[in-house]
Amino acid sequence: MVRWLLIERVHHAVKQDPELRQDYQRLKFRRGHAVAKVAIARKLAVRLYWMLRSGAAYAQLVRRQGSPGATLVGASPSLG
Repeated sequence: MVRWLLIERVHHAVKQDPELRQDYQRLKFRRGHAVAKVAIARKLAVRLYWMLRSGAAYAQLVRRQGSPGATLVGASPSLG
């Protein structure tokens, strides 16, 4: 059920997020649209996990991911 919901959200996310759009297009060309959808859904699931874990908003989370010095994994000493 969760996988289906995430795959449904891929269409919207690919339209809104240029980074996800680029990844989707690259994967679609190399592996096909079905594999690309599942891969982007997994990226969304990872972002959702970190949103819940850190309490960050989606915009803050994406901004942190783009910054090499401020990744979420290294941000909190309690995560190790």
